[in-house]
Amino acid sequence: MMTIKTYQELNESKPYRYGKIVVFDLDDTLVITQAKIRVCDKVTGKCFELTPEEFNEYEKNPDHVLDFSDFKSLDVMKAGKLISYYLKILASAYKAGRAVGIVTARDDRDMIYTWMREHVGFRIDKDLIFAVNDPVHRFKGTISERKKQAFIELYRLGFQSFQFFDDDQNNLDLVKSLEQDYDIEISTVRADKKRFF
Repeated sequence: MMTIKTYQELNESKPYRYGKIVVFDLDDTLVITQAKIRVCDKVTGKCFELTPEEFNEYEKNPDHVLDFSDFKSLDVMKAGKLISYYLKILASAYKAGRAVGIVTARDDRDMIYTWMREHVGFRIDKDLIFAVNDPVHRFKGTISERKKQAFIELYRLGFQSFQFFDDDQNNLDLVKSLEQDYDIEISTVRADKKRFF
């Protein structure tokens, strides 16, 4: 059972209570930013932009070069619009003594840690932040496959009961499939970015 120091330090106290964790995606779940993925075709030279939601449906093309530089900017994150409905769930989990994690397609765990601590006001243990495209994790495959690998790592940290909020149904389905191979419970919730209030 964990000892609660202060509200801000709660999530960095270990061990966590009851092996339960609430996990959130970032883009279009906790925050909506103006970050776009730029796609340029090497053959035609034509370029276009995709939102994170549109990128969920994007089909890979070997002629396309993808630019994710907007997602590396702390300023773009800070300028984003927070989705208060899901932040309230996050805060409630803190008060209940449950661990809170982040599993996102982004590629900079340190930036997410800083953004959560300094801008949003929550200290989340870095061990519970998985930016699945960050080379530090060494995950492979599609975004959904990498998110699944992140949940396996959370299981290895001792968590057996999960609640996962993500705006992409493919991510939710693949993570939920872990129940077939592990003695765990995973509740999934498809986040709706329209829930500001």
